[in-house]
Amino acid sequence: MKSVKIKHVDAFTKTPFEGNPACVVNVANGLDEKQMQFIAKEMNLSETAFILPPTNTNADLQLRWFTPTIEVPLCGHATVAAFHSLAEDGLYGMEQAGNYKFRLETKSGVLPIEVIKTDDNIEVKIGLVVPEKFDRFSQYKLDIVRILNLNLSDLEPKMLILRTNYLFIPVRRLHVLYGLHPNYFALTNFMNQKNLQGVCVFTRETIDRDSSIHLRFFAPNEGILEDPVTGSVHGALAVYLYENGLIQIKEGIGTYKAEQGDSLGRKGRVNVSLKIEENKVESVYISGSAITIFGAEMLISDKS
Repeated sequence: MKSVKIKHVDAFTKTPFEGNPACVVNVANGLDEKQMQFIAKEMNLSETAFILPPTNTNADLQLRWFTPTIEVPLCGHATVAAFHSLAEDGLYGMEQAGNYKFRLETKSGVLPIEVIKTDDNIEVKIGLVVPEKFDRFSQYKLDIVRILNLNLSDLEPKMLILRTNYLFIPVRRLHVLYGLHPNYFALTNFMNQKNLQGVCVFTRETIDRDSSIHLRFFAPNEGILEDPVTGSVHGALAVYLYENGLIQIKEGIGTYKAEQGDSLGRKGRVNVSLKIEENKVESVYISGSAITIFGAEMLISDKS
């Protein structure tokens, strides 16, 4: 048997038991895939982040993310949790307050990370992959409303249902979003058939006056019935909103705040910024803070 140090961190919040919880293993050297999956299954959170030395010479460190059932190529909230944990423990040169930049190796490519550490806060900024295009998905509108238990009149008529690896479904009102009760069995089958990694349902009606969007995110085929607060979805969602004229751009920069998790009792907020060049989204960054709930040691078998 060997001991592995773990931390439970709530991301996209500064308040315990809000935001999105993740497990973080600061030093995952020596763990194989099977052991990582066992740890993620035991913790039973939407994601567990494992920090490893890089295999890419262009990167400073590597992150791998596991749900209780599978490995995923990208996870925003667990990345915020991971870098919060590293900065909190003064690892990777982050002993003192300051701004730190990293190149993060992931299965989605090498991503830019910035950590702003002060005496009373740690903010993590993550550069996301920007999709090259969206595909129309409105031909499955009747299937979608049936699976999500919506009415056709609940859908936002001025915006399209589009997809990348995620599906984006605009609805008209906040109460519709709160009242969603998906048929998870049907949703899982539908997502597997259409090769979807997640379903994002969103509305422009918000709780906070300074927010631009409220969303819910489902990924039952990846072991996550509903994700409390999702960071990775904004790589595509930011482009979607920009192309629909819903983000104000000033000197080539646009920003918005997204709400999520309120209907689950896990209020979280994600700050998003876009850089625009020649009327096209060049880059998307998300940022947020986190709070560590507890640290512990887990015993695992030496044999995977």
